[in-house]
Amino acid sequence: MAKSSRRFVGFQRTRFRRAPTPALAGPAASIGVRGIEISQCIQDLANSVTLVADKATIARLYLDAATVAKAGNVTAELAWSHEGGAEAYLPAMNTVRLDPAKDGGVQNQRTDLSQSLNFRLPPQAIGAGQLQLRLSRVYTPAGSDLPVGAPDTCTVSFTAAPPLRIRVIGLRYKIGTKTVAPDAVHFNYLRSYLGRAYPVAALEWSQVVVDADFASPFDDSTVDLANAQIAALRSREVSNGVDPRTHYFGLVSDNGGDHFMRGKAFAIPSSAQPDTVASGPCGTPGPGGFAGDHDLSYADWYGAHELGHTFGRYHPGFPKDAQDASDTSFPYADGFISTPDGRFVGLDTGDQALPAPMQALPGNVYHDVMTYADNQWLSAYTYQAILTRLIAEDALVPAVA
Repeated sequence: MAKSSRRFVGFQRTRFRRAPTPALAGPAASIGVRGIEISQCIQDLANSVTLVADKATIARLYLDAATVAKAGNVTAELAWSHEGGAEAYLPAMNTVRLDPAKDGGVQNQRTDLSQSLNFRLPPQAIGAGQLQLRLSRVYTPAGSDLPVGAPDTCTVSFTAAPPLRIRVIGLRYKIGTKTVAPDAVHFNYLRSYLGRAYPVAALEWSQVVVDADFASPFDDSTVDLANAQIAALRSREVSNGVDPRTHYFGLVSDNGGDHFMRGKAFAIPSSAQPDTVASGPCGTPGPGGFAGDHDLSYADWYGAHELGHTFGRYHPGFPKDAQDASDTSFPYADGFISTPDGRFVGLDTGDQALPAPMQALPGNVYHDVMTYADNQWLSAYTYQAILTRLIAEDALVPAVA
């Protein structure tokens, strides 16, 4: 995480700057700014998607390569203040190469992290309330300041949101004398994905592995048996003090692919009902991948899909020959996370512990997590709907004074 300890007032900062280096300057003798986008999961250039307080946040600065005379590398610094407090300064995590001969426009910049200057906002900047950002410097890697035309500013608000309360139950079953249970990696991938992709800043997470009420071989009823067991376990545990807003999810190993249990939610509630349980499979995608996933586990997006049903989300209907179209209000063509004009771009803030890289997710390549299509992420539509349901569920239990 990039942090700045510099909190200089204006005249002090000017005093120590190097002289401007106009070598990159174009006809207007300044570098143009196309915008600043503040993203946690999915966003547009107007920053219209709700920002959740205390959730990992990346500010992306888009400079206009068409305003420079020749190619060169630059980086930048943002000044930020929270709720009208004193300004602090944050350097970019990277440099970009501005080349007027290869300028693909802001949409190409948005879909490629290497073409935007990226800033991981510190915890002090992303608490509930208003954040003001100002472009304070653009400079070469050698440290020479460059002229900037009408430095961009950006003001956004962060909204407090409840945590995702979740208990994941690994179901251990028998194949003859062999015992099969989910490996730790699958719990880890699911937990990380929910934290990165769902509209929450924190997970109240717990997990346990118990003996399943079913055995090999699997059939279409296996997931129903799993859900019945998870529901009964939830009822007992809530009676003994577990927060009734906790979602329960069953995780079943596919045993290397030969015992795949198709996931299912017990129901799709039309109102806040956190007692709705779901279960799903877990395993490693394998050499050919699974729905565009080639990492160590598909439990992440698959589990996010089934849990999405417990938050009232239906299927958008894509691919058309593989999924029912029960969500008649889904707004984007072909199950993508954006309109065809590329208004929305996804952002995975990453997890070095898995590892999962930070990456931009083009809206015409990635599909909504409630589809059956490849390359899944949350659209703004699904993201906002789950946030709305989380808030409704949180209100089911009065706050403790």
